[in-house]
Amino acid sequence: MNPLLPAGAKRLVSKASRRLCAEPAVPDYPSNARCFVHLDARLLPHWHTLFDICPALLKLDPPEGLNLFRSFMTWAYRNQPPLDWTYHLNVCRWLLGSSYRTQIDDELIEAFMAAAAARWIITDDSQAQGVVLAWQGSSVFDWKGAASKTAEQQVLPPPVWDIAWCPLGARGEFSGWLPVP
Repeated sequence: MNPLLPAGAKRLVSKASRRLCAEPAVPDYPSNARCFVHLDARLLPHWHTLFDICPALLKLDPPEGLNLFRSFMTWAYRNQPPLDWTYHLNVCRWLLGSSYRTQIDDELIEAFMAAAAARWIITDDSQAQGVVLAWQGSSVFDWKGAASKTAEQQVLPPPVWDIAWCPLGARGEFSGWLPVP
C-alpha cells in the first residue's frame, strides 16, 4: 500500500476493488434518446458485445450497423436483458423477432450461442462440467475442462423452447432441457 495514503484509504480501496469486480463489464442501458443519434462512448461496450462477437451482423446493415444497433438498443432499454451468460441468447431472440429476421441464418445464431456458452463456462460455479445450448436442431457444446466428445455425439431430444440449455456432468450426462431465463 502506498505510504502517502491516509490511514482509512486502504479500507476504501479494497471496497472499491470488490465493487468493481462484482459489477458487470457492460454498463446499464442508457435511457437518454439523444445518445442514439451518435454512438457516444457509453454505448461502445454494447456495440462491441454485438459486432465483435458476430461481425457478420454488419452485412445486415452496412457499413457500420448503426440502424441495427439503434434498434437493438431501443429494444434493450425497454426489455433490460440480463448482462449475464444469457445476454447473447437474448440478442438471438431479438434478432429473430426483428425486422432483420429474414436475413438471419444459422451461422449468426450459432456465433451468439457460442458466446453465451463461453460466458457460462467462465462464470458458472456449479459442479457441472459443461453446457449445451440448442436452437432449431443446432446445438453448441462448451466445457470447463477437457471436452467429452462422446457427449457431443449423442442424439438430444428437441427442446420445447425456442432456445434451451442443459448443464452437463463430467461425462456429458444430459439431464433435460431447461428454458433460458
